[in-house]
Amino acid sequence: MNQTYKHFELIIVDDGSTDQSREFIQHYQSQYPNEIKLIFQENGGQGSAFNAGFEAATGEIIAFLDADDYWYENKLEKIVEYHKNHAGIQHNLLINNQWKFALLEDQVAKQKKGLELYGFLGTIPTSGLSFKKEYLKEIFPIPEKEYKICADLYVKVMFLNNHEIFSIDSPLGCYRSHGKNHWFTSQASSLEYNKITLDKLNEEREKQGRATVQRNSEAEAIGYFMLDSMEFEGNKRYVLYGMGELAKVFYTELKSYIDIVCFSGSFVKNERENYLGLPVKSLEYLINNSDEYDKIIISSSQVSEILQYLQENGIYEEEILAPKL
Repeated sequence: MNQTYKHFELIIVDDGSTDQSREFIQHYQSQYPNEIKLIFQENGGQGSAFNAGFEAATGEIIAFLDADDYWYENKLEKIVEYHKNHAGIQHNLLINNQWKFALLEDQVAKQKKGLELYGFLGTIPTSGLSFKKEYLKEIFPIPEKEYKICADLYVKVMFLNNHEIFSIDSPLGCYRSHGKNHWFTSQASSLEYNKITLDKLNEEREKQGRATVQRNSEAEAIGYFMLDSMEFEGNKRYVLYGMGELAKVFYTELKSYIDIVCFSGSFVKNERENYLGLPVKSLEYLINNSDEYDKIIISSSQVSEILQYLQENGIYEEEILAPKL
């Protein structure tokens, strides 16, 4: 209600809550009867809630907000300007007001390219997404049986199948990370819903007579997409910062044409003999031996956090190669 842009309706779908949400919502609705629309329904899941809200919406732009997140006051004012030229928008969020959810490039074509070439389904969640309603009519209603959670993933991917989404790197809201997040804290949910959504996408593309999207592992999809955003120089020496599945993808793709001297990571305290045949060095070692390498490549999905961590520990920004989404 503190938005600087005032021409909006707030549709709140209470999906069968069992706490004091109903009383809390009704209290605010009594204060703003012309702005707030209430929908109380039996629990059906996020897809059902999205469908109910979409059916009730009368505005030209639909902006989604999860119950545990919040928007900054300029969010609507900002996206309304961008929606004059773009049907779909995604903007960055600050996780617990500390670090960016991802590093985005202010651009339009990249998300669609990543989906079609690599099967990359994106990272920005519900509270950073908005679309012109007329375009959403092509993909609503959402399949309610499959999407008890992660309905935003379905909306975003099916929208990208037909249209572009413009990315705004500026954080326009706060994403709260806590113990009850269904998506952020659950790798199993992520993999399950990625598969379901890619299957739905390919079913639609087959109906349209279009080539299906290749299914890569999650690490491969995000790894190929990240690598596509970076430029490497053959005469430089690189450190891969990260030692998970994503780092393996980076190493496999890069080792034949750039000089990778070692691996490192935030939890490496002592030097190890090797990882994938290369030495493992601590951050302290990198700080004290900067003459042994030219740049550090962030080869992890936690790009924003690692970038901040490296800079806080004295690594200059020009020494870091951070992928953007």
